[in-house]
Amino acid sequence: MNKLIYDRFEFTDTYKAELIEFFKHMTNVELGGYRIFDGTRTHIIQSPIELCEFIFALKNYEQKKMYKLSTFLDIGFAAGINNTILNKFFNFNEIIGIDDLGDERNGMTFKANMMHKNLTLVCGDSTSQRIIDHVNKLGPYDLIFIDANHNYEYVKKDFNNYKQFLSEKGVIGFHDIDNPDHPGVLQFWNELKETGSYEQKEFVCRGFPLQYGIG
Repeated sequence: MNKLIYDRFEFTDTYKAELIEFFKHMTNVELGGYRIFDGTRTHIIQSPIELCEFIFALKNYEQKKMYKLSTFLDIGFAAGINNTILNKFFNFNEIIGIDDLGDERNGMTFKANMMHKNLTLVCGDSTSQRIIDHVNKLGPYDLIFIDANHNYEYVKKDFNNYKQFLSEKGVIGFHDIDNPDHPGVLQFWNELKETGSYEQKEFVCRGFPLQYGIG
């Protein structure tokens, strides 16, 4: 029996091209995929190339550090599609998702992406002390991904509030560092650069009507 694509990861150009193609079938054309937006909101809200490069970078980090990313804090769970994709590739022991459940999402997709994983979903504003206290009890976290409220002050608060729960060899990721519709993310990302305190990588694909960027 052939292994599934996420079970046979390898650091080759052939595999990378296959993975990008795989993601394109789940992505709308405005981001370089093959799907037409049909209102069902079952597509991934990621650039196939950026998502692939992000996964490659995390896999490379695991190999370089000889360290398994086993706990995942997902700030901005949404419908959980991105969460499920990352879990397929990293098979996290524990996942904590935060979401205020305020945005429109597909209910069946949301339900499906809470299944078959060790997930605790914390509902509420990620910047509230109540949520922060709950998340603290369940940490620390090897991977933190920030993709909640994209206003500058919220992005800054999410970083400052949750970086303290990062494990010693942990990684923090940001979505939308190159999104012109959400300049606050890029503003804070650049402020982090100016400090010189962090090793930062950027995965940016342009040339399509929508652009996001992962850092």
